[in-house]
Amino acid sequence: MARPRLVTIEICVQTMTGYPETIALARWCEAAGVPALAVADHYLSGFDTESAAYDQLVILGGIARETTTLELSTLVSPLTFRHPAVHLKAAVTLDAMSAGRFTLGIGAGWMELEHESFGLELPPIQERFDRLEENLGYLRAALDGSGSGFQGRYYQLAAFTPHPRPTNLRIVVGGGGKRRTPELAGRFAHEYNAFPDPVPMAPRVHRCLEAARTAGRDPSSLLLSTAFPAAVATDAEAADRMIERRAKRMKVDPEEAAASLDTYGIPRGTPDEAAARYAVIAEAGITRVYLQLSGAHPDDIERAVVAARHAAALAAA
Repeated sequence: MARPRLVTIEICVQTMTGYPETIALARWCEAAGVPALAVADHYLSGFDTESAAYDQLVILGGIARETTTLELSTLVSPLTFRHPAVHLKAAVTLDAMSAGRFTLGIGAGWMELEHESFGLELPPIQERFDRLEENLGYLRAALDGSGSGFQGRYYQLAAFTPHPRPTNLRIVVGGGGKRRTPELAGRFAHEYNAFPDPVPMAPRVHRCLEAARTAGRDPSSLLLSTAFPAAVATDAEAADRMIERRAKRMKVDPEEAAASLDTYGIPRGTPDEAAARYAVIAEAGITRVYLQLSGAHPDDIERAVVAARHAAALAAA
């Protein structure tokens, strides 16, 4: 029996830079027909305490006023940075500033160095997931207009409806968790962003969809996405240069950088070489990929998006 034709994956962009770089990228995305721009919400740039890292929610406020069609989101905001009331108000404000184009990403948090550096608490993983579940329950209660409030162990919302009400605010739950992350996404979110992992992605997607079904939600209404470094280019030499630049940023050999991508099943090389990995992603049910372009050479940006579109189209053929 022939393999069913796959849906072509939508190629979007993720970044984490300063405002001038982000607005230039956002304008390029709109002109190039890229549907969405996401920012990585961190207080450190990678694992480097010497590099500049800005508040990405503030940057998105500027991007919202300088664009008209581009979807905007955080992938993802650690719950450890902000109380859910702060996330709520920031998200509703960005929803208004963007005329309904903002998606709030929530995750459990993971980078120990940024928490240690800024004196932020990073609770044990079990507690973080308990807090994530309460964050999502709090946000649902605040946004559904019922005025029912929320009473949890960590967070409480009085029985009232916060104003203003959002136009089209959406929630994305993202992370690499194998069980609770997809389950919480299925119960609460509009989008599930599955982080790449050596373990196949399909079981996590299945768990998310089953959780949505159990919660009485339509599983087909969820957007399923992932995000990974851009490492596909239109020709082999350009692809090799992208790996070399990534290796330099990671302070490793190019062979080690390439091996790391292979371990996580991340597409690299030419579109023909990357198509098989895009097919695996599509077969898992993923319909959107965010190419991570932070620190990318300007010449790589258009090349990466064009090549990724080509590879995704080959995978669906």
